[in-house]
Amino acid sequence: MGAWGPGNFENDAAQDWLYDFGENDFRLIDRTLAGVAAMMAVDELDADEASEVLAAAECVAAAAGFPPADPPQELAEWLAENSPMQVKPEYVEMARKAVARVLAKSELRELWLESDEFDAWETAVHNLQSRLSQIP
Repeated sequence: MGAWGPGNFENDAAQDWLYDFGENDFRLIDRTLAGVAAMMAVDELDADEASEVLAAAECVAAAAGFPPADPPQELAEWLAENSPMQVKPEYVEMARKAVARVLAKSELRELWLESDEFDAWETAVHNLQSRLSQIP
């Protein structure tokens, strides 16, 4: 996993996912989050899957009006082109569960635990959880 920071979009997998999102919209969110829901019993999400989940959840939060403080340009442009919108409640619920799964048991979490920036990564993910929890 190529990462340059602890933010939810600061790695290659999330950036690649975000590029695909621009082409596919919520169909990609559906596939990403539904895939994780189906994998909840699996021992561990790999780092790329977990990074994609966090990117998808960020897009759900942003589309619902709770974007990150400094969204990537691709997400900001997508929001400008597609707002306002209604986010399906099932997407919000899937995003909440998937993010909790990444925090509880994922290769991504293990990789960050081994680094000096675990606290910053965990803070970024908790910030996302907080924004998702504000969606009615």
